[in-house]
Amino acid sequence: MRHELIGSRFDQYNRTVPSARDDRPYLRLQADYFGRLGVEVGIFVAVDHLRRAGRLSRAEQLRYVDIEDWFDEHLPNPPFYDDGNTIGAVTWFKPATTEDMVRRLEPLQVILTTYDVAHVIAESTDPGRIIYDDEFQVGVIPYARQDPTPLPAGVVLGPTRSGSKRELIDADSAGDADVVRESPGQS
Repeated sequence: MRHELIGSRFDQYNRTVPSARDDRPYLRLQADYFGRLGVEVGIFVAVDHLRRAGRLSRAEQLRYVDIEDWFDEHLPNPPFYDDGNTIGAVTWFKPATTEDMVRRLEPLQVILTTYDVAHVIAESTDPGRIIYDDEFQVGVIPYARQDPTPLPAGVVLGPTRSGSKRELIDADSAGDADVVRESPGQS
């Protein structure tokens, strides 16, 4: 698969020729509250905040990790997540892949709706300065950031981690909290 990170600050990553761009908007599934990066948190992080708060049933947790594991297996992991995303980038789905990606994320939208976490499918033809590009998504540095906002009731804001959280669910079931083991990651 072709990966691309663009820009002088990001020269540590492999750089390739940008892909052809169509005129349809990029899409991002996101909650309606701002997280630590100063942008609306993405759908995976929003559901993970509910998981960390202990609000999800075991079945909901397993559904969440099944979906996240599928994305981890089938989509490249942008290199900026390797260091906990210190550059503050966010990912948007490319127009050609959005229908399939949105369909796969519908169960997570149901979870957010169940717990009254407002969320949207955001569209933008210019979501920020593109610093990463692969077959499915772009990573951008947003043009603007805001202070984190008050969280929905019962949501725990904290660092998330990349990779599967399946072992955390099993540990939680055994009464072992995961907060201590988590490291900064995607938002």
